[in-house]
Amino acid sequence: MKKKLYSYMVSLVVCFSTKGLCFSQVDPKTASSIMVGEAVTIQSQFTGLPVVEPHLSAHPHDSLHLLAAAMVITDIQRPYQSARLSSFVSTDGGKSWDETAHYYWGYDPWTAILSNGQTAMSWLGTKGSFEHQFPIQFFSSFNGGISWNVNAQTFESPHGHDGTKITSHNKDFYFTTVRFKDDMSADVVLYHRESTGSFKEVTFVPSQGIRLNFCEPVILSDGTVLIPSSHYLRKAWVQKYNPQTKKLSGKSLITTKPGGARGYMRMSADMSPESKYKDRVYFVRAANGVWLNYSSDKGDTWSPDIRVDRFENQLPSKAMVASVAISKKGTVGISWVDSQVDDKQEKKMSILVSPKTEADHFLVPQE
Repeated sequence: MKKKLYSYMVSLVVCFSTKGLCFSQVDPKTASSIMVGEAVTIQSQFTGLPVVEPHLSAHPHDSLHLLAAAMVITDIQRPYQSARLSSFVSTDGGKSWDETAHYYWGYDPWTAILSNGQTAMSWLGTKGSFEHQFPIQFFSSFNGGISWNVNAQTFESPHGHDGTKITSHNKDFYFTTVRFKDDMSADVVLYHRESTGSFKEVTFVPSQGIRLNFCEPVILSDGTVLIPSSHYLRKAWVQKYNPQTKKLSGKSLITTKPGGARGYMRMSADMSPESKYKDRVYFVRAANGVWLNYSSDKGDTWSPDIRVDRFENQLPSKAMVASVAISKKGTVGISWVDSQVDDKQEKKMSILVSPKTEADHFLVPQE
């Protein structure tokens, strides 16, 4: 059986279950819909254990080459202390997968692949066992995650980190996290790696006594890096990092409704030479609804808040875990998990919605 999602994009769907990862390849069938094929369960060698919080990357020059990273819960009675890192790679478009079990415990895996196959994977935690410590671990591969370098690159911090996000473009990886301080406020920290090199800290957004939140950085066509930050439930902003001058700009306000309790904020930039919206930047999050802002001037100014999820039943929003992706033609796809399609709001399903024509007009989600 196939399920219809209303969209104008080709998407890859990865979900998690108690038995393993599920993967579906979706193909466009008409101008206004796509069909989701049968799910392929990505089997872990840790049979019967939950595999959670997957992140998926695709090779920029080989759409059949896919890399997922996830947490394997090795003791369901102690889920927080027993999450182990595994990576899964496919070279046939998701039909078959090979797992690498990494001897690291912690949380928050993320991956990115360059066009030459150089790959970075991030993780917070320790080698060998769970230690209630959260240094950054960077893993590297030269072949898109088929094999991995034996040694990880580690960044320690007295009070640990929270969250990992990697963005890649051309020959560069950029990574963000938050790093806790003595007063338990948290800076947003930016790291850079050039192709086969090592990660280095290049700048940070100072906490000024508060616990900042973050999402992935974006890289613009001129090499400028936008670093998103937020003060929980108060405001979100972006700052520009110039790799040439090594300087960080002042803040450009995005919104006063940043969200954060129902999944990460997400940011993405249109980098396709085929798109008439090149360098347009999109920011989405779930905060009593799914909300979008976009910038047409490389992050200097931002649109008003745009509500993406609209349902006729007028039930309270249950939207969570919003995400955004952009096609080569500049079409934007926004996905999230919701229960609005169920009158009792008990059943959750993933919803994918895209703009009708221009990138700032959005369809009503449909069942």
